[in-house]
Amino acid sequence: MVGRAIGSRVSNCLRVENVEGDLDDHFAADKGRILIQRLEYGADDEKAGLAAKHDIPIQGKIREGTATFKAAAMLYFKFAEDKGLPATGVQPLPAPDQRPAPKGWPDWGHPTDDEILGLARIIARYARFLAPEIVQAVVQDNERQRVEWLAALARHGIDGGAYLWERSSCAFPGVRRYAGSQEIAIFRKKASSEGFKIPGALRLDDNDFPKQIWSHVFLGKKFNKQGPAGYALAHLADHKNHGNRHDSDFQVQGDTKALHGLFAAVTNSVYVPVGLIKPTDFGKRLRNLLMRRATALYGLHCNLLPSWLAIEADLDPQWALDQFDWAEPVGDCSRVGAFLTYRNSVIDAMFEG
Repeated sequence: MVGRAIGSRVSNCLRVENVEGDLDDHFAADKGRILIQRLEYGADDEKAGLAAKHDIPIQGKIREGTATFKAAAMLYFKFAEDKGLPATGVQPLPAPDQRPAPKGWPDWGHPTDDEILGLARIIARYARFLAPEIVQAVVQDNERQRVEWLAALARHGIDGGAYLWERSSCAFPGVRRYAGSQEIAIFRKKASSEGFKIPGALRLDDNDFPKQIWSHVFLGKKFNKQGPAGYALAHLADHKNHGNRHDSDFQVQGDTKALHGLFAAVTNSVYVPVGLIKPTDFGKRLRNLLMRRATALYGLHCNLLPSWLAIEADLDPQWALDQFDWAEPVGDCSRVGAFLTYRNSVIDAMFEG
């Protein structure tokens, strides 16, 4: 049995060497550190559908295969270190720096306007918006039940205007994203919810409810933690109170209110490749571009924002919508009826609870 395990490890090491190079050379260069980094592949990588950083062929699950090769390589490098094999490329630690500590981070520079524009052109080609007729169906169903739902929210002491402003596309009024350590702990059942009343909502969520309509449209069923490979959902406008950027992203007209309805608004989310998520999180001009695209698609059918917010214009002709090669909207209405039945049952259960 032991011999079989050793043989398996040797075989795995040989497969690594066939693609990534001699393990002795890796050990001599840096004790194998760079190779081990290439053999890292975690749960988040698997969930996002990312490719492995190494080039070793794997039949089956990338995460399990990569872990097997990593374990074999690490065992070999430990063996090499125990045997005192030379590692000539490993540099000794530098002597302690006697200079005063620097006062701040170095200035590494920032993308130019032209570079940001180039990034926006890439995002435009890959950002996936739902087809306008899907949005129209949700908004029409909302308007049909809006008065009744506003009354139900009021009975629970909740400002319905945070979810159901006129012609809102919020798919799940009464549901918002958790915020703060207490709500996260309660949601994950690591703390008791006894005596706790959710401020401004009937139900908390991590990020599943905004994805329900996408799952129904494309899979015909309830969302179950697995989205399209290599893509992640991005919200266009902030929906949480803490750290909200509405005062910098939009024209604020009148008194500000909670924006919980933007969490599950079908016009407020797009699927974007994982590698392009952060630019939309932190680039105001990119967020504005996507909001203007959403307005062009859905503005005839709904109000993307409550009345006290307005999207700012970008007068630079280079940032005009028609200067970008946009991906076609995705999905159709064939399964939207089933989605509306599902979501209405969820809302009714919340109101009765």
